Amino acid sequence: PRHPPNNSYTRQKIYHHSNHATAKTTHSNNNASKKTMSSNPNASPPETNPVLSGYESFVQNTPLVTRYVMTTLTVSWFVSWFVDPVFPLANIPLFTIYHFELYRIVLSPLICSSLLSLIFAYISFTDNGKRLEYSMGSTGFLWLILTIGGMTNLVFVAVCLFFYYVTAAQAFLVMPSQGIWIILLGVIAVECSNAPEGTKRKLFVFEVPTLYYPIAILFLFSLFGGFSLAYLISVGVGYAYGYGYLDRLKVTNATFTRWEDGCLNNFTRRQGWVVGHAATGANAWLPLNNPAGNEEGGGWTPTAITRGRNANQETGGTVASAPSGGWGTPAKKDASSSKPAFPSSRGQTLGGGSTRTSDDARAARLAALERRAAASQGEENTP
Repeated sequence: PRHPPNNSYTRQKIYHHSNHATAKTTHSNNNASKKTMSSNPNASPPETNPVLSGYESFVQNTPLVTRYVMTTLTVSWFVSWFVDPVFPLANIPLFTIYHFELYRIVLSPLICSSLLSLIFAYISFTDNGKRLEYSMGSTGFLWLILTIGGMTNLVFVAVCLFFYYVTAAQAFLVMPSQGIWIILLGVIAVECSNAPEGTKRKLFVFEVPTLYYPIAILFLFSLFGGFSLAYLISVGVGYAYGYGYLDRLKVTNATFTRWEDGCLNNFTRRQGWVVGHAATGANAWLPLNNPAGNEEGGGWTPTAITRGRNANQETGGTVASAPSGGWGTPAKKDASSSKPAFPSSRGQTLGGGSTRTSDDARAARLAALERRAAASQGEENTP
């Protein structure tokens, strides 16, 4: 007698053929869609990631030192979710002196454990850092923030130890100095110390004499966040730097050039590095003409600045090394041995609009263009 068919085997066979047919159909549809996309060049490209696009724009438009500082602050804030960076990195006299952890003097300004502090750092430091780095060069700007941050932390430790030995209060040994504002307040004080007499700057709805503007900011911080000894010392270091009491800590342009040709050679090859001879000085605060011919205050063109290593240059140092004919018209005084001056914006906010007239701004721009043209011609004539 004939046995009935195996239903289980039949179902498996039908299921196998069904899956095979479905896979072939899907493969055919994918090939058809690829052919349709290739045959239709007007098809819209896939949407880009806005976070990735924003970061790429930040990398392209921000010079190297400013970008590294802001990136480090962001990483520090993310790390603070899991580990408190204040304890291992903040400048605390008990650990800095008695445990000989001197790295805290350099790394404490790069700590950020508050989202609000990070937002204000991006608002305040990014624009100011851009203009300062384009005006001074990356090496000069790096030395400036190291000088202000280092001197602030050293004076902070000395003051805390003095009050500890006088009062025997151990609270002075565990008082921290940290955050980007111990650098930014000092930079603002340096700039305001060079302001002409009688100028004023607006702090919200109030007009404050430019010379006392850092003190007004310090009072505002103390009012909302409590008094900070490190902030007070930072403002004092900025005033001392601006009035010339710390001139011995300034480095000559020739030393900057040697650093860029030596220990900083690897960084000069990276995107965003502003070499010494390409720094624009006070022109970083000049208004620019838009295509309609109107003045736009407070703008500048980063693409006009030579950044990084010259791709056409082979050996013989980085582009920070001047050719035999010099970058421009030789001056009466050796510029390489002179100490760089802090760029003054005539008492205006760092990164703010310029107070120069349109004639002064146009003449300064023309002079800057002539210097760059002479520098380019010198590079082309150099064998």
